[in-house]
Amino acid sequence: MTEAWAVIVAGGSGSRFSSTQDKLLVPVAGKPVLQRTLEAFLATSDIAGIVLVAASDALETYQTLVQTAFPMPRVPVLLTSGGSTRRDSVYQGLLALPQNVDLVAIHDAARPLITPDLITATMHAVLQGAAGAILGLPIVDTVKSLDPATGHIRNTIDRNTLWRAQTPQTFRREIIVKAHQMVPAETPVTDDAQLLELAGLGPILPIPGDERNLKVTTPPDIQRAEAFLAGSP
Repeated sequence: MTEAWAVIVAGGSGSRFSSTQDKLLVPVAGKPVLQRTLEAFLATSDIAGIVLVAASDALETYQTLVQTAFPMPRVPVLLTSGGSTRRDSVYQGLLALPQNVDLVAIHDAARPLITPDLITATMHAVLQGAAGAILGLPIVDTVKSLDPATGHIRNTIDRNTLWRAQTPQTFRREIIVKAHQMVPAETPVTDDAQLLELAGLGPILPIPGDERNLKVTTPPDIQRAEAFLAGSP
């Protein structure tokens, strides 16, 4: 039987949100961002456990939040220290997984409106044979490429082949670990699926996401999340 866990990455500095305030502790309609994110995964019946990866100086605070908000969680919630980059933090989360875990859903803690249905959709795609599956949305705006030397518009990119990536991004555990090991540490990557792309591992399936699955990056994103929760478009 497949054992699936989540690795939730909460190790970022959040400097674009505030230099003094941890965005994951900011309330969204009365609940901290991190609590809402954890609630969604705890409500996903196929998830057998969670590893929460955090900066070392935030571990105690997040542990207190977990214990207060979820005194008797449905599944284990383990905390571990992250690294200096998101990629490092994800790898630390992977190393903290129990040995029997087959499937891992990697998610940004700053996406509090993720739903169990979307989490499960990525998992089912991998169980059906994909190496990985990620949530995303097709780009609807016209996309321009700029000349880096002049800053002038160079050309228009065909948007029909472009998607905006979201999380969770779900993988066979052995494949995402292998990708981390194959791609040199100094190679810049911006999401987990890119590691599989660079390592030549696949296929990776795109799963339609949701505009409400926003990432809290700046203060106005809190208002957007609350509007979504209130049913506003």
